[in-house]
Amino acid sequence: MTAIDTRAAVTGAPARIANVMRMHVANPMPTLIMPWIITAIVFGVNLSIWLMVANAAGGAEYLEPRAFQYNGGVSWIVIFMMVVAVQAMSLTFRFALGFSVTRREYYLGTAAYFVGLALLYSTGLTGLAALERATDGWGLDAAFFAPFGLVDESLGLVWLLYLMTMLLFFFLGSAIATVWVRWRAYGLYSFFIGLALLLVAAGWGITAADAWGDVGEFLTTTPLAQLAAWTLPVTALCAVVGFLFLRRATPRA
Repeated sequence: MTAIDTRAAVTGAPARIANVMRMHVANPMPTLIMPWIITAIVFGVNLSIWLMVANAAGGAEYLEPRAFQYNGGVSWIVIFMMVVAVQAMSLTFRFALGFSVTRREYYLGTAAYFVGLALLYSTGLTGLAALERATDGWGLDAAFFAPFGLVDESLGLVWLLYLMTMLLFFFLGSAIATVWVRWRAYGLYSFFIGLALLLVAAGWGITAADAWGDVGEFLTTTPLAQLAAWTLPVTALCAVVGFLFLRRATPRA
């Protein structure tokens, strides 16, 4: 009898984790549709401005080389992944626990969903970067989906950078979301105040050590792939913190 119960538990938990993932997909607008809509709008606005400037100059050939390759328009979607994570967890946590899903199963299913979203968006944006290069920057030598120094990097590196930064912001968002579902508004106030104090303290520490030059040298001389890899410990820390906070969170109306 014990062996049968153990097997049921083993098979039941993966099924409930998969159900958590399907629950997130059930409302695709905030996580699967809206980010692409807003990305299309931001890109459309940038393209319109580029065309307007090129037309005023008498043609793209009269502009400075790479005039439209230094913009941060696409960076919004990476930061927005944090908002997506907060929305997804705050909207589904109480509902999921009502269907006898444990907090551990809910967090694992949600984390797996976030990893899937990071893969989806990083692959989609890299594909758009490839199309951008194939069209000579939309005919304007522009760079929206791989701007700044990424325009000359391989698409594999572009994909890796998107993936690492999206994972970081997804799990930062999950940590923030667990603060919300456990402590609500006062928890968020404390979280962001603590984060601000930590950043200021780090800044003062670097200043006291006269190490800003070293920081700048590290950021400018370290290969981009290594910089991306340095985000993984922070991502893992956010994931662990989110799980620990969620373990004692109580669903509230």
